Amino acid sequence: MQDLPDDPDPARSRRLEKVAADLRGAVRRQDGRETPVGPRAMRTRKKLLEVAEELFARDGYANVSLGDIAQRSGVSLGTVYQYFADRDDIVATIAAESALRMLNLGADFWDAATGRLGLRRAISAIVTTQWENRDFFSLWETASHSDARLAALRREWVANFRHSFARSLARGMKSGHVRAGLDPEETARAMSLMVSAYCYDAFVADPPDPPLDPEGVIDHLTALWADAVGLREDRELRPGDV
Repeated sequence: MQDLPDDPDPARSRRLEKVAADLRGAVRRQDGRETPVGPRAMRTRKKLLEVAEELFARDGYANVSLGDIAQRSGVSLGTVYQYFADRDDIVATIAAESALRMLNLGADFWDAATGRLGLRRAISAIVTTQWENRDFFSLWETASHSDARLAALRREWVANFRHSFARSLARGMKSGHVRAGLDPEETARAMSLMVSAYCYDAFVADPPDPPLDPEGVIDHLTALWADAVGLREDRELRPGDV
């Protein structure tokens, strides 16, 4: 993942990546110990996660137990507990790995100097991830209200993207690519919420029939964001703008 320049807190943009890497590389036991996992165990863990996602999507988060996941996976309940402390631990793991996918796609990095094309790439990473994992985002919306760990992870995810875009807006104002006079942090908050809330409503809560084309959603949100911040391309800058 590319480090952002002028970042007063470089560790912030890597926190979710570290969380996901920790969860992927070790099992956090309730007694505080970590059990390293090898290739075979990783395959078992991957299967458990896939089955859990399938059952959560089909039956609802509140109606699925670890016993259900074990039975559907063809393993004992004890095997599930070797990998996950409880049901919410599974959701936290899926959430962290979804966040990592978004980070790797570049969702947390946008340089205003790249204009609408660069903005579209960043928004595309967010929209594509939410579209491809819409069943999970429905689950996370429910589960994060019942578990403090999931709520904290969700806040961290949102804050990571908001602060990153705020820095991008601030740099864009200095370079003349973004309209002057905006509050970077609050503008980033509003625009990030617009993207995430729009995707949740369009893909999960109230999807139209036929469903929206994700590429069209990306174009629409990019246009709204660019117009809201007065984004200008290099060719539109005049002497004295910077």
